[in-house]
Amino acid sequence: MFDSIKILVLNYSYEPLQFCSAKRAIIMVLSGRAENIESDGFVVRSPSKSYPLPAVIRVLSMVRRKRKRGIAFSKKNILRRDNFTCQYCGNSNNLLTVDHVQPKSRGGKTNWTNVVVACKPCNLKKGNQHLQETEMRLLKSPSKPDFLYFHFSVPSGPDSHVQIWQKYLPTKIFIKSANN
Repeated sequence: MFDSIKILVLNYSYEPLQFCSAKRAIIMVLSGRAENIESDGFVVRSPSKSYPLPAVIRVLSMVRRKRKRGIAFSKKNILRRDNFTCQYCGNSNNLLTVDHVQPKSRGGKTNWTNVVVACKPCNLKKGNQHLQETEMRLLKSPSKPDFLYFHFSVPSGPDSHVQIWQKYLPTKIFIKSANN
């Protein structure tokens, strides 16, 4: 149970860092590496004590993160951008791969605006052709993600946790997660 409930972890500066399991959050609080910022009434009990289950914790030392010029171009981030969904048929159940909209063999570049997620059947069907040569269409045009917390996806959890998280996370994250 503790591995399925997620807790928002904030940096010392209250910047969102990640989500962790409830078990990990309790260990961090009890060991003095983090503090409980908000709870919603859930309680964890041991034979002799009870502790409030945190919804949000804050680490007690600053975690330095490298600031890059935007989001790294990678297969993992392409999959996240396209919501793990084939951009040709909308299927998310098949084995997914990435596809160059304009094939590399025909001068296509490997960048945010030319690479999309495709299921194996669609990728094989499109093959080495331009979209105009097939009857296939993209669900949405590929573009570079434009916000800092792109890597965040809000996990499912108790409604009370989600409401608390909204105070600490940018609105764009919740809009993206609602579209999933």
